[in-house]
Amino acid sequence: MRTFISIMLLCLAPALTHAQEESAAERITFEGKSWRVEAQKAVIERYLDRDALVLAGGRIWLDDMVFEDGVIEFDVAFDEGTAFIGPMFRAENDSRFEEFYFRTHLSEKPDAVQYTPVENGLSAWQIFSDENAIAPIKLKFGAWNHVKIVVKGDMAEFYFNSDTPQLHVPDLKTDIRSGTVGHRSSGFDGAEARLSNLVFRPLRDDEGIVGAAKDTAPLPEGLISSWSVSAPFAEAEVADALTLPQKTPATLEWRDLEVETNGIANLARLSGRTRDENTVFVRLDINSDSKQMKELTFGYSDRVRIYLNGKRVYFGDAGWTVRDYRFLGTVGFFDRVGLDLKKGDNEVMIAVSETFGGWAWAGAMEDQSQITLGR
Repeated sequence: MRTFISIMLLCLAPALTHAQEESAAERITFEGKSWRVEAQKAVIERYLDRDALVLAGGRIWLDDMVFEDGVIEFDVAFDEGTAFIGPMFRAENDSRFEEFYFRTHLSEKPDAVQYTPVENGLSAWQIFSDENAIAPIKLKFGAWNHVKIVVKGDMAEFYFNSDTPQLHVPDLKTDIRSGTVGHRSSGFDGAEARLSNLVFRPLRDDEGIVGAAKDTAPLPEGLISSWSVSAPFAEAEVADALTLPQKTPATLEWRDLEVETNGIANLARLSGRTRDENTVFVRLDINSDSKQMKELTFGYSDRVRIYLNGKRVYFGDAGWTVRDYRFLGTVGFFDRVGLDLKKGDNEVMIAVSETFGGWAWAGAMEDQSQITLGR
């Protein structure tokens, strides 16, 4: 893959005009670069003997830079508290990009730093939660920390105050190969990030990917690797429905979706969510040779209602902090339901509703004897 980081004239970069179409967008110039501001606060202040860009409550974007393979480096300072700070890169638009961020309240914890793709404006940290997407780092508060990210092809590595990467990402999840860049700082109680020495550059001859993928749990037997997924609709249409509202599936458009390498379908690849439309159906057709019971092992985020032949057989809520204040809602094959199949055709309709953190469904049937699965 050809490596380049370049400044492009707007007339030669139609793919980036989404940002320039709003001519009145707020901008801030820092270290010779003009950033588009989509944040509650973005100002330049003096901090620890240098100028710093203070960012809070949102993102800034460098619309006139194209980043493919290369290095992202910056210094960052922050106080103790809860904040989420990091860069976006290879952005197709403001709603689709790759992202690293660290959690200032989780220093030295297993998920202090996070990699996630963002699809249709939805992060997927609940979907990607193994050691190829999270890692511990030790933070320094009220001081400058140095961050370096190396991106090459389908891989990336994250360095934090270190000459060796703490996180190796073996498979960047979007199919975007080049795009714009930005920085994010969000959190609670006015949490701020102070940024300086912001660098985006090509790889040098002596730079590249040095780490290797971590071993992960094997995929379950009988993994279902492709699903039929509907367009979004309002959760209210199924919220209290013990029987499937027949008119809802019939009026929706359907598309096929392959699962990710961890066996989980990232439903945000197909659609974003809105306040009014935050639910999709996932469909599985089962032809059974006889009347019999089969077990479906599954995972989801955030809420799920499973209907077999029109009757609800399961409801679950695995949203962030729903079960207790420590509950993250990360997705895995943790749940099971028995399906009482009739002889012949059976329809499983799964309504999956999302709040934030990862719109997900995953399923497996280990015993597929005397049945045929379809979509």
